[in-house]
Amino acid sequence: MLATGTHSAAGNAYRVQAVESASPAQLVLMLYDGALGAIAASTRALTADQRDLATAHRELTRAQDIILELQLSLDHDRGGEIASSLEGIYGFCIDRLTQANVKKDMHPLADVTRFITELRDAWVVAMGSAT
Repeated sequence: MLATGTHSAAGNAYRVQAVESASPAQLVLMLYDGALGAIAASTRALTADQRDLATAHRELTRAQDIILELQLSLDHDRGGEIASSLEGIYGFCIDRLTQANVKKDMHPLADVTRFITELRDAWVVAMGSAT
């Protein structure tokens, strides 16, 4: 039991260090990855052979929180039309995650996964162009 707790503490310390040393662009990438990971975990929890509703709820809520944080961080003054478009996409994703959570249905998650994956991939390209 101690080894598991020590291992978990070491993992948490590593994650904290990674976040604290990340650039703002890297933080956005980490948020996209976190949202996709939570969506994948909730999808696994909602499959017929492993229907774990508590895990599904926790992971869907985590994905919603991450996407809400992305939405709240938008700078409409500097981002203009792009920020407005992202706000709409994030709002749509939050709505679909809410539907999946309320209905315990993984089908709305395909839309969210597609949008967040496309945004993540575009963000990686933009990060590469900025260097």
